[in-house]
Amino acid sequence: MSCVKQHNYVISLTRETKRRKHIEQEFDRQNILFSFFDAVTPDRIEDVAKKFNIILDRSSEAKLWDGEIGCALSHISLWDLALENNLDYINIFEDDIHLGENAKELLEVDYLPNDIDVLKLEANGKMFFKDPHKAKCSRHIYPITFKQSGCAGYTVTAKGAKYLLEQVKNKPLEVAIDSLVFENFLNLKDYKVVQLSPGVCVQDFVLHPDKPFESSLQKGRELVYENQTKFSVFERIINEFMRLKRKLFMKQVPFK
Repeated sequence: MSCVKQHNYVISLTRETKRRKHIEQEFDRQNILFSFFDAVTPDRIEDVAKKFNIILDRSSEAKLWDGEIGCALSHISLWDLALENNLDYINIFEDDIHLGENAKELLEVDYLPNDIDVLKLEANGKMFFKDPHKAKCSRHIYPITFKQSGCAGYTVTAKGAKYLLEQVKNKPLEVAIDSLVFENFLNLKDYKVVQLSPGVCVQDFVLHPDKPFESSLQKGRELVYENQTKFSVFERIINEFMRLKRKLFMKQVPFK
């Protein structure tokens, strides 16, 4: 009897029973196999970081609070799991997403070119829609060349998992995981990231802005806000220019 490899993992705290029930319904609705990955909790942070020799700052001057560190280490652990289990790809989700049409077919990602590291599955934010590559189910993939936010749904190939782990091992962890994957690393040589459009998943707060799942991460960010790097006048001008550029020339990634 052949063993079917698991490619779909949902990061979730064991205590989040409401979110877990929601995820079970989402995946069961389309008959998609998945596994929960128990999120790294504060009591496990040091041990998990030590495995990858990641340097942490948990002082009063830390730029990330424990919830964000645990979230990042959960994602990093799944990159490592993909390599340990010889997976050619892994689909990583957070536990507040909704799945779109044809999710089962699209999560097989057999339409990805061989040189791709990361495929963003989530519809979140705006981007330039240039150089399309046909996927399937009336969707295309587009290169991500401008910073994105959110790590609620994305695919990491074996090549990408190896590359990402090389970037985080033996280094300080000072920014949130989505900033690493979809912003800081974009300028790295040989790192190729693409967006599926329309996206095949979306976070709950996008669909239900008036009554989203409660976010413990957002509350925690307020604790370390004052420790964040302050922008210079020049950097603020550049950021404002980029904000206007995004508003005027970029289009929203749709969800379907």
